[in-house]
Amino acid sequence: MRSTSLRLFNTDLQVENYNDDFLLLKAKDRDRLIQIGNAIYQQEFNFIDEVIVTEVEVCLKLNKHFEDSSLTDLEQIKISEEALARTFRLPVFFNDHEDWEAVLEYSNLTKRAVIEQLEQSDLSLAMFGFLPGFLYLRGLPEQLQVPRKTVPAKYVKAKSIAIGGQYLGCYTLDSPGGWYVIGQMPLQILNVEELPPIQLKPGDKIKLESIDQETYDELLKKSVTIIDYNA
Repeated sequence: MRSTSLRLFNTDLQVENYNDDFLLLKAKDRDRLIQIGNAIYQQEFNFIDEVIVTEVEVCLKLNKHFEDSSLTDLEQIKISEEALARTFRLPVFFNDHEDWEAVLEYSNLTKRAVIEQLEQSDLSLAMFGFLPGFLYLRGLPEQLQVPRKTVPAKYVKAKSIAIGGQYLGCYTLDSPGGWYVIGQMPLQILNVEELPPIQLKPGDKIKLESIDQETYDELLKKSVTIIDYNA
C-alpha cells in the first residue's frame, strides 16, 4: 500500500493506493467526501471501473488504464450541481407497531415527542445496504438511538421505517431485520426496472413528514415515487 495526498474542492484527502487495484480516499469532512465521490462518479474516468461511496471513505476500483499521473486528472475535476446534496421530503405514517414499546421505554419520551424530534431532525443519506435500496439515514437524535435488537425479527414489511443504533433505516423490500419499526412510508424508493434503480444518492438530505392513515393509503394506491412527491 502506498500513501499520498490530494486536494479536491478545498478538501485535503488522504489517498491509499492498493497495488493500483483500488484507491481509498479519506477526509474528515463526511459531507464533502460524499460530494467528492459523486463528482468522481459523474466524470466516468476510463481508469475507474467503480466508485463506492461510504461515510468514511471513497473506494475507487481501478483498471489497466490507471497511472500515477491519473491523480492529476482527479485534481482537475469541477463539482457540478448534480453532485451537491438535494433535499427530499419523506412522508411517514407512524403506525402502532409493537416495536414502539421498546423505543418509548429507551427514549423515555411520548410517541408524539419522538415524532416531533424526527420531524425536526436533519437526516441525510449515509449509504445503501444491507439489501437492495435499503437507506441508512444519519442524523438521528442521540436520545432515539435505540440499540439494535438482540434477536432480529424474521419479517419486516417493505417500506418500513425503523431505527437502530445511530441510523434511521428505510426497508425497500420484505426482509428479516434487527431494527425497531416505527412507521411506514407510502412512496416508492426502489424501481428495479430503471437504471439507476434508486434516484437518491449519498449526501441527499431527508426531511420526515408525519401523515395520517388516509393520506398514507391514498399515496400508496397511486404508487407515487419520492421524485414525483418532491416535484
